[in-house]
Amino acid sequence: MSPKNTFLLINICGGILVVGGYAIGLSLYPEYNEALWGGVQGTLRNLFMISMIPAALGYLTFCYIVIFKDSIEILSNKGFLGKNTVAILITLFLLSAACWMPTLIAYIHTQNTNWWLLSVLSLWITAISILILTRTIASTPTTKLSNASKTISVIGLAYITFHCLFVDAIVWVYMF
Repeated sequence: MSPKNTFLLINICGGILVVGGYAIGLSLYPEYNEALWGGVQGTLRNLFMISMIPAALGYLTFCYIVIFKDSIEILSNKGFLGKNTVAILITLFLLSAACWMPTLIAYIHTQNTNWWLLSVLSLWITAISILILTRTIASTPTTKLSNASKTISVIGLAYITFHCLFVDAIVWVYMF
């Protein structure tokens, strides 16, 4: 399978897991909707929700550039995990993001501290994997991809990194 097809497959399957997990969690446990926010309320909650939009758009912009631009060099970056570094980091990012809501719902439902720890761990794995991905893409030398496409990709990834690391893994955990 080509690197682009692998990238596409990972994002389709991972996206379904993340969005599907949220949809299932929110529909099966509507009584936990408020509890999922923890202590995040009022203006801060609005800021969290607003921040989700550029974070998602940043990641989707990166995906667009990878899929529709001549960006094979981004996907075949020989980073610290070898030639599949980008695919591995994206897989970690999406799988850990998909784990957050189910583990948090399990914690709310059972009050078992292990579920809380898994929920927080999933946020940190999500944040660290997207941080490393951003660094990897930023340090990828490009010959075929324009500097503008690379810069836009890095800016998009940087914002979702900010959101996952600061907003989710630090502020949300602290507020919960």
